[in-house]
Amino acid sequence: MQLVAPARFLDGIVFAVFLLFVSGAGLFIFGEFHKMVAITQAKKMGVFATAMDALFPFPNKQYAFNLTHILLFAILVSLLSMTHHPAQDSLQAEAKAAKKASKAAKEDAEKGNETSAKDK
Repeated sequence: MQLVAPARFLDGIVFAVFLLFVSGAGLFIFGEFHKMVAITQAKKMGVFATAMDALFPFPNKQYAFNLTHILLFAILVSLLSMTHHPAQDSLQAEAKAAKKASKAAKEDAEKGNETSAKDK
């Protein structure tokens, strides 16, 4: 058994590049949201602008991110997307129960057909 599948290298590269674009775009969108709330429309937002500025205290209220932030956010997104969710277990249990029920119904129908054929 191989630990590394060379055929999957291209898949990993494509996923990594896509993930970098997604994380960069996410950080950029958050930066635009921060600029809108804390700078552009701070007077309209009132308490929310003050809370946003207190939660994310950037120097001179200027949101900035670099490649390190993008890489760390990409690692966070990939780790969170690989975690096991309990809903997966419940869906699997429901599918297994439905399969067992349909198999039991099919066997009951076959037994019913066999007994009716013997009665004739």
